[in-house]
Amino acid sequence: MDDLTETLLKHRDRLNEIVTVLGRYGLAAWASRDGTIPGVRAAKRMADPDLADLSPGQRLRGALTELGATGVKFGQMLSLRPDLVGPEVAGELEGLQASVPADPADVVQPLIEHELGHPITELFATFDGDAMGSGSIAQVHRATLADGTEVAVKVLHAGVDRKVLADLDLFQALARFLEPRDPELARYRPTVLVDEFQKMMHASINLSQELANLQRFSANFASETDVVIPTPFPERSSTRVVTMRLLEGRPFDGANIEAAGWDVDQLVDRAANIYLEMVFRDGVYHADPHPGNFLLLDDHRLGILDFGDVGYLSGPRKAQLEELVIAIGTRDVDHLTDVVIQMTTPPSTVDVLQLRGDIDVWLTKYFMTDVAHLDMPAIVDSGMSLMHAHGLVLPADLALLFRVLLRLQGLGRSVGTDVRVTQLLDPYLGRIMADRFNPKRMAAHAVRTARSWEHLIDSLPEQVLATLERVRTGELGVDFRVRDVDQGIDRLVDGLLAAASILGASELISRKAPPTIGGVSLPGLVAVGIGTITWQRLAMKRPSHQTLLQRARQVSDVARH
Repeated sequence: MDDLTETLLKHRDRLNEIVTVLGRYGLAAWASRDGTIPGVRAAKRMADPDLADLSPGQRLRGALTELGATGVKFGQMLSLRPDLVGPEVAGELEGLQASVPADPADVVQPLIEHELGHPITELFATFDGDAMGSGSIAQVHRATLADGTEVAVKVLHAGVDRKVLADLDLFQALARFLEPRDPELARYRPTVLVDEFQKMMHASINLSQELANLQRFSANFASETDVVIPTPFPERSSTRVVTMRLLEGRPFDGANIEAAGWDVDQLVDRAANIYLEMVFRDGVYHADPHPGNFLLLDDHRLGILDFGDVGYLSGPRKAQLEELVIAIGTRDVDHLTDVVIQMTTPPSTVDVLQLRGDIDVWLTKYFMTDVAHLDMPAIVDSGMSLMHAHGLVLPADLALLFRVLLRLQGLGRSVGTDVRVTQLLDPYLGRIMADRFNPKRMAAHAVRTARSWEHLIDSLPEQVLATLERVRTGELGVDFRVRDVDQGIDRLVDGLLAAASILGASELISRKAPPTIGGVSLPGLVAVGIGTITWQRLAMKRPSHQTLLQRARQVSDVARH
């Protein structure tokens, strides 16, 4: 029994539960026959006519809700991936929430005491056993410290981390088992989705990560007094518990904004700019900007809650984003197509010419206007639809970033204003362009390129000698001994060698593998040269090979006779 089958059998009961729920909603065609998955009974066909009338997105939402915390979180992740599941399904999954009752005090308090190593009475002067709120993964309790500081204590639901880890183990095995066996399901890249989901869920069930996020964001905004991040208390936190200062204020809605004396447009502008600072200044951002995660505090301060869900913009990804901005800003369709292909994982069947044409139409439709009139939701939604149509998969971090930008625009609409994020983005995008062509940055890039050249020059003789030594000792080489009277196999081998050389060189050149000369990959040029020389030398060594002069003499002899 292989490891994959063993994992599926280990979680047989949970797997049968998943198949039963998905089958009832008509979403388990892959498990409609006995024996499809070892140890799992076949899924029954959808029997409820009311469910049959629902859209695919509505049925998926219902099924994931029934599957509990892991299912709900998976649906929330899918809502960020219209490039994979399509915009209709993604839209239906937005706002998916599970109604999970809070654990009682006699369960929560022993868990906190076990995690923090002290009785609850020593940890807190007061502790309210009734939760303030309960989500799919954790619940929050009000408490006070010995000095009177009011705090919020976030605690994982009892056993939820073990259940989530077991589900992740099952999801990964199921994706690996089904992807090569179900072409229809394989279109959605289940192994890619589950890998993304694992990363997200590991962060969700490890509250020490949320503690680190609170510390990092507090430091990033320490000099901005109008932004309030809950102060964490590390000595009263662990992997299952995190304690932070309790923020109390007015909810973020139109009536409260006006009652607190705020100007709605200015407040939404400021909230959006805070997020753009997180993205473009800090490279790490709060990934769930909905009204429930904002509080209107006194003195015109804005509180931000829930730092369990955070996005990152790494250096390489930021460079790709810069390339994307430059390509769009210069209306360069070819460059934009190259960037899209570089950022995604295109299948072998992708039609690059058709993709380029669709990108050209998209660019012309949405960007031939000034920034003030750009429609961010239409731009992102149509771009995701374009990728979905071509089977392109956007990296998870960029998909999350684009959805966050959309939610910022939705934040304004939730309070009755129509602030365009594209207008707020303009100075940041200008900064990206200026930074890209900053002399210091260009000099640093030149130094890195020079070091690449230096490394190549230093290592090339050694690598060449090592290769030649392998050829000399017979460790590396190709030996053909074929009787080929009509030279057909000779020509076939020559063609294969030429084709392999051309394909390898074109791949290196198209990817601009460094170091480069005038934007052309040096390894690619070397591959072209080596392939050509090797092919010619092999051809010349053949007994049947004729030089150009020999062929000319042969033609002359035929003409004379």
